Order: sequence, then C-alpha cells, then structure tokens
Amino acid sequence: MIEHHILSNGALCSVEGAPETLDGVLWIDLCNPTRWEESLIEERVGVAVPTLAEMVEIEDSSRLYIDGNAMVMTIVVIEGMDTGRPRRAQLTLVLLPHVLITVRYANPVPLRTIAARVARRPAESDNAPRLMATILEAFVERIADVLEQVSAELTAISDTVFFEEGAGPQEQDLKKLLQKLGRQNRALSILRESLLSLDRLLPFLRDATSGKAARTADETLPPLARLSAKGDKRLKAIERDLKSLSAYEAQVEQELTFLHSATIGLIGVEQNKIIKVLSVATALFLPPTLVGTVYGMNFHDMPELDWHYGYPLALAVMVLSAGLPYLWFRRKKWL
Repeated sequence: MIEHHILSNGALCSVEGAPETLDGVLWIDLCNPTRWEESLIEERVGVAVPTLAEMVEIEDSSRLYIDGNAMVMTIVVIEGMDTGRPRRAQLTLVLLPHVLITVRYANPVPLRTIAARVARRPAESDNAPRLMATILEAFVERIADVLEQVSAELTAISDTVFFEEGAGPQEQDLKKLLQKLGRQNRALSILRESLLSLDRLLPFLRDATSGKAARTADETLPPLARLSAKGDKRLKAIERDLKSLSAYEAQVEQELTFLHSATIGLIGVEQNKIIKVLSVATALFLPPTLVGTVYGMNFHDMPELDWHYGYPLALAVMVLSAGLPYLWFRRKKWL
C-alpha cells in the first residue's frame, strides 16, 4: 500500500496512492509494498526502493548508503509489545532533498501517531529532513516507553520472587516467571539492536546533511538534503537520549540476568525439596524392609518362626527401626 502525505495548514494530510508529481509532497509511505508499487515509486522518484531481503541485511554498507541524491537508512524497530509477542522489524528511510520515503513491512506505533505529533509542532516537520528528525524522535521515545514497560515487569517479577508473603512461589509459578523473563529478554534484545542501529544512523545522517560526507565534495554529484543548525541540534539531542537509554538498557539487562539466575536457583531449591522427601522416605522404610526381608527367607532352621511372640516382635522391630531414624531427622531439623 502507498500513501503520500502533504503538510497543509499545520496538519499532515494523508492521501492513498502514489502521487502524480512530487510538488508539495512531504512524505511517501510504502507499507507492505508489492513489486509493482516499488517500481512505480522508483519510476516517479528516481531512486531504487530496497526490498525486504535487502532491508534485513545486517552490514552497515547495506543499511546506510547514498544513492544519487538520496540517503538510504535502515533501522531496527520493535513491535508486538501490545500483544505480548515482541518482534523485530525493519524500517527504511529514504531521504531526498524535498521528500521523505519510508519502506516498511510492519506497523510500528510511532508511525501510527506521527500525524498527531506533527500537528502539535508543525514548524518542526515542514520539510523532509525535519520530518525525518521528528520520526527519529518518535522512535527514540518509543524505545524509552518499552524500556520503562520492561523495567516495570521485572519489578513485578522481583516482588513475586523475593517479597511474596508465605511459602513463596511454587515450582509451576516459577516456570511461568521464566516464560515472562524470556519474553522480556527478547524485547531487550530487540531494543538493544534498535539502539545500535539508531546510534550508527545519526553520525551518517549528520555528516551527509551537513555536507561532510565524502561524496559531497564532488560538485558533479546531485545535492543531498541539508539540515539547518536547529535540525543539527535536534540530532545531537537524539544522540544524548540514545546514550542515556543505552546505559539504562544495560542496567535493566543486568537485573533481568540476576532474576533469571535467581529463578533458576529457586526452581532447583523446590526440586531439591522433592528429592529430600524421597530420600527421607527411603531412609525410613529401608530398615523395616530389611527386617521383613530377613524373616521372609524360607530356611528350614529358623527358630524365630516357632516363637509365640515372634510375629509381634518382628512388627515392633520394624516400627522401631523406622521410628528411630524419624526422630533423628526431626532432631537435626531435616524434616
């Protein structure tokens, strides 16, 4: 699907379909584009649109490059937090001097709310480079929100593991906590990758938009989009936010690692309790079993078999042989 957006009276107006011309068009959004839609945009804009296979490549040369007068940048974003199944997705931003193109095969939250964000401060998104800065700010804020959500979930798990009243969580509850920790670990992994992709994008974007990129020294090459001094300050602010979020993510990751180890340890404790009960039961019943085995032998010359009180005496010995170990275990507080 193709949508193009025009800034009119301080509001971002969305029009379905590809624009006939680029006059007045601020943003073209390709969501799950078909090959025909990609070809249509390539023909009208003059820039090759990366395919999904190209977007998922991990090397920097495939994620950050200049194609003619376009800067092609791919970042990793997170989605699915609302459904409890976080997954990674790729978003490609193609920045031309007068229009921004986004290519995506997901529907991340920041892009769904970008129109409202632009309406609050239209002057900060009145051209393609500024709109891209606004989109980057939205994704950084989304990362912060998800980190806060993960941190709150880990705090709740910590309360369950360490501060629950009574006997504490049982083994089945601990297994559920492990599943929750696994989901939070996946979210943190995607956030870490997203932070890394944004951290690599910003220096590339700043150099290219400020004219410091090596290819801009050749005057025969088409010009790239340029950021104003205010736009450059916005990118610096985003960089500072990324540094603080990276430090916070590392702290949350340490907490998750500790909780994972603690939960595994508690599961081991619960399993050891079961083994302990079985071991005690074995120790209690082994002496009576030995007595019963001795007097269950079928030898002809066994004088105890002819005793009048032989049977109750054997029972008494069996009870006594089980009772003494039980009292010993209780004295040692093993039970």
